Amino acid sequence: MPEIPRNEPRPDFLFLVSAPTGGDIQMMAASGFGRPRFVVYGTASYLSYMPELRVRGRDLWLENRASAFQLKLPRVPLVNYMADPDLYEHALLKAAQIAAQTGLPVLNHPSAVLRTRRDRSAALLAAIPGVRVPRTVRLSAPTRSELIAAILEAGLGFPLLLRPAGRHGGKGLIRLDSREQLEAAHISLGVDEAIYASEFVDFADPDGLYRKLRLITVGQRVFWRHLIIGERWLLHSDGRVAGAQAEEAAALARFEADTLPRLAPMLNAIRAAVGLDHFGLDLSLRPDGELLVFEANACMNVLDNTTIPPPNMWETPIAAVRQALAELHERPQRWLHPAPLPALAEAV
Repeated sequence: MPEIPRNEPRPDFLFLVSAPTGGDIQMMAASGFGRPRFVVYGTASYLSYMPELRVRGRDLWLENRASAFQLKLPRVPLVNYMADPDLYEHALLKAAQIAAQTGLPVLNHPSAVLRTRRDRSAALLAAIPGVRVPRTVRLSAPTRSELIAAILEAGLGFPLLLRPAGRHGGKGLIRLDSREQLEAAHISLGVDEAIYASEFVDFADPDGLYRKLRLITVGQRVFWRHLIIGERWLLHSDGRVAGAQAEEAAALARFEADTLPRLAPMLNAIRAAVGLDHFGLDLSLRPDGELLVFEANACMNVLDNTTIPPPNMWETPIAAVRQALAELHERPQRWLHPAPLPALAEAV
């Protein structure tokens, strides 16, 4: 029965980790010599920016496949670092079993992460008053013709968006405006050879620009991360229009006193539905006050501040999120899934 060697100091946390399905791992080598750095996608993405927290824990590696396991765990809280339900499905199921059998406190419970799969999350959040989520289905089929038939049968209409399951940052994402475009398109498949098909909601504001706001929830608090303003619906940080920083800085300045109180009822309902201790939320604030939610999950990289070299407006909100994450890890009793710590925990 695997366990931590007795001569090792007891860690403060056990980080639940695994390798993603499909091998979505990128190697980075600055000069070609020395040890490369490997970037694993679909994680919570904050530990590399918080080395003071990282060194206090010990990784508990879980096989990302259906297999039996038996472990003896030290009497310490569990921190689930796996954030993508497509990339880590089997490992998350194991992590949920460990949490249930050991009774240990767990941050970002794996069962809640599994609920953030795009189709499940869309159905969950769409029931909240004042919140709109594009209808989303997860589809896979043995042949291209059957996949196209399944997309049409889903009844999403056009335009629609297709994205490979388990991909982020717009990788493989395409917009199709007609059946003819669908039948001619190259459709990239993801984990389990599956795609997500979503209705496209045009969220252009009256001035013709698109605005996507990213908020970060940590415990009971909600933080501003950024506002991207661009001319195209597919928004990335490098696609900001000229002069966008001035508008974003003004929006950031009024966020806590004005915007956040107005959004609080909907954000509280979203937090309760998602069930995670910390996660990111990408959305558009519509002119009528509705929240158009694009995604809600723990996969978002929130502590990286390299797009525009500091000093910049994002230093302060990033520092606030980092401090909140540090404080959250120190208070397992405030986690959504706290539990008394037994002297020795065992999972089979």
